Amino acid sequence: MQQREQTLNTPEIHQRNTGRAEVLSLERHKSLKFHTANNFSFAAQWLYVPVHGKEAASLGRTMPILFSRNDKGVLSPCVLLKAPGKSAINASGQWQVGTLPDVMRLYPFGWVHEGKSNRLTLYPEAPHFEGPGEKLITSKGKPTQKLNKIIRALSPIQTAFAETAVLMQELNALNVLKPFRVSVGNEGSKRAVILWAVSDPSVLKLKLSPQLRTLLYVHQQSTRRMLSTVTSAEKPREDKAEVKETHSRPSSVDNDKQDVGSLIDQVCRQFGVTVDDLRSRKRSDAIKKARTALVNDALTCDCLDELAVRLERTTDTLKKWM
Repeated sequence: MQQREQTLNTPEIHQRNTGRAEVLSLERHKSLKFHTANNFSFAAQWLYVPVHGKEAASLGRTMPILFSRNDKGVLSPCVLLKAPGKSAINASGQWQVGTLPDVMRLYPFGWVHEGKSNRLTLYPEAPHFEGPGEKLITSKGKPTQKLNKIIRALSPIQTAFAETAVLMQELNALNVLKPFRVSVGNEGSKRAVILWAVSDPSVLKLKLSPQLRTLLYVHQQSTRRMLSTVTSAEKPREDKAEVKETHSRPSSVDNDKQDVGSLIDQVCRQFGVTVDDLRSRKRSDAIKKARTALVNDALTCDCLDELAVRLERTTDTLKKWM
């Protein structure tokens, strides 16, 4: 079986109605009708989305640019959609902070790498396919002009993300990233995710490619205020983000449990699995990836023992999931 590397298809903390991305099938998806979304309520719960290097500077003027790692440890720049004191999407579902990230502009379409080629993917359950719209596939099973236009729009973005992936390899080799836990919500309903930052300005003096130096400068400028308050004791309010260095452990056992619960909730949403799936002996692709991501996050947060208790497994068993 060919290995598929997902790109643009895993926006974080998405609502359940967006489902999972599927490779386009001229037969299975022939009845879909697409309409462009003018409302972004479908993304109201997303915490961040991946971005490429060419758009980072414009996005970083209004929202923080950080770095995420997928379940394989692969780095990607990302833009926070919720930051201290503001949200990119307002209560009415309108985009309100300037430039729209390409991932959101092109959603619900994306691609997967298969060998040396890319295959178009889509989220068939996205709200863009509800109600009236334009057909993507003709009665003869051929792409419509609309679908061909979408494919052409994706092409330069695929190239930009491929170029950015090379920069991420360069960044990863520097070993200068520090993990930060970003959480959104109030104390009763908090979501958290581990993201990465380069907080030391002197990194820009290292021998770097011009493109990576520019990206790191944008990253540091966009997160300057956020990362300077990582030790703040201020309580987060609803729909505002709180950023803490992951080595700053909560002082109570109850807070530890909440952190573990947030990590579990995050991977369940991301990979479409349940807590029972994680505890079970099932070994589907999604469950394996969810387990690996969960253990890596728990190790980063130094809460593997708490996770073992929550999943009713030993820490040795959890380490085998990596």
